[in-house]
Amino acid sequence: MSAETLGEQAAVITCLAGLAVGHPTLPAGYFTISRHGLRELGVQLDSPGKVEAWREALGVDTAAVVVDRIGNGASLEFDATVYGVDFHVYAIYEQATSEAGAA
Repeated sequence: MSAETLGEQAAVITCLAGLAVGHPTLPAGYFTISRHGLRELGVQLDSPGKVEAWREALGVDTAAVVVDRIGNGASLEFDATVYGVDFHVYAIYEQATSEAGAA
């Protein structure tokens, strides 16, 4: 089902606004809300630590977090339904190598 009006996307927008008020120090992200997923919210972050902050704020179990790959980058991500919204929270990052830490 697709949204025809902004009002039909209100649940996701309200949820995001509530998180901003309730967790004002939560790391900012790149958010995607589509008219084709009325209760879906994508949250792209720029580091695994920020994914962890979102996981904690949403009360998601650590078992839901997976390490994967998106394109050529490593990713840390989780999917969870919280406050009636289907979240997909993730970060794509470069993995540290032993050469990068060598002096």
